[in-house]
Formats: sequence, C-alpha cells, structure tokens
Amino acid sequence: MSLWKSIFGGDVARDNAPPPQALNAQTLQIGNIVKFGFAAQAGLSNQRCRVVGVKTYDLGGDAKKKGVLLLEGSEADFSLAVVKQGHRDFLEIGISILPAQVKELFDLEEFARIFDPEVEAPITLERIKEPESLAGWTGAVYYQELGHQAYISSEDYRQRYLTTDTADWEMLDYALLVSEDRLFAVQTEVYDGGRTEVSLLAYLPLDKIEEMWAA
Repeated sequence: MSLWKSIFGGDVARDNAPPPQALNAQTLQIGNIVKFGFAAQAGLSNQRCRVVGVKTYDLGGDAKKKGVLLLEGSEADFSLAVVKQGHRDFLEIGISILPAQVKELFDLEEFARIFDPEVEAPITLERIKEPESLAGWTGAVYYQELGHQAYISSEDYRQRYLTTDTADWEMLDYALLVSEDRLFAVQTEVYDGGRTEVSLLAYLPLDKIEEMWAA
C-alpha cells in the first residue's frame, strides 16, 4: 500500500495522481513526511516521520537563529535542523535523553560542570560508555562551543526576521558541546524553575533523507 494511502486513505484518483513534488529539507513544514535511509544511529534507519511542530532558537540575533523541526516516528521522535559547517550544509538530527541515560553516558559530577557558573569555560566532557540503545549517537569527547542565555519560540522564524515580541519567547540557559570531529553534540537547555532538557545531536549528510512528501 502506498504511503499516501496508508496515512490518509486512498482512492483511485489519488492513487493515479503524479508523485508529489520533491521538497527541500530546509523548507519542510508541519504535516510533511520524511523518510531516512540507512543510518548508524540507533532507531533512525528507514524511519518515516511526520513533521508535527517547529521551534526557533534565538542564539544571538538573526545571524545565529536556528529553526528546528519536531519529527514524530512510529518508533521514536527526533528533532531536525539544517546547519552549516564550513561551506557545507548538514542535517542536525537530535534525540532527547532521560536523566538515567545521561548517567549511563557521562560521569554526573563532570556533566554537572556544564551548569555551574563558577566553572570556567570551555568545558571538556568525556563519554564513559555508549549503551546499545544510543549506539551511533555519541562521540568520545566533547568540547563546549556555546554556553549562554538564549531564547526559544514555538513560532517558525526560518524565513523571516526574529521579533522582539516577548510573548513569543521563553528564556533559557543554553549550552552546546561538540565532538572534535564535529559529527556529534550534546545540547542542554535549562528553563525557569529548573526544568532541564538534554539532547544528543548527530550531524549527517543531507542525502540521509531519502524521500519527502508534502501534506
């Protein structure tokens, strides 16, 4: 059964329609579908995911903003952004991890240094092991690249300028630690009240998305 039919229910007219126009990973919208090819990251290979949300990080004005798509798959959820490293664009694909998984990956005392304002940056963080459930998502050693206050919005600012309307934005303490080969990163977000989110990021070629469908 075709993807369109399995998701939306098909009819003869739709089944005989021409294939949907190819999309660009940077302009995907809520409702679009993406299919990943083979990937070394556990749980990512051959996943079909629907874009269910978007968020924008203001990391220091329009030149440093980052638009992130939220993907819902049948087995796992991911984040997706297109970021530039040098002169090339890469997919930044992320998964959220729980405190128990953080404890498996890192020494907690060393990890806590990320949040200590008295610890002088840049911080180095070593992985102690990589559990099978997170295979392919981590690097051996990370170096702090960013660590400052930032803002996040549930609005999509990828194709427009950031607004100063405070109703759109929530403040957070943001940190990004990147592996030496720049293939992996650890992202931490601390919100008012102490809520903390930790994500593992992997940087993959654009062609890891094999197919895209418009909603």
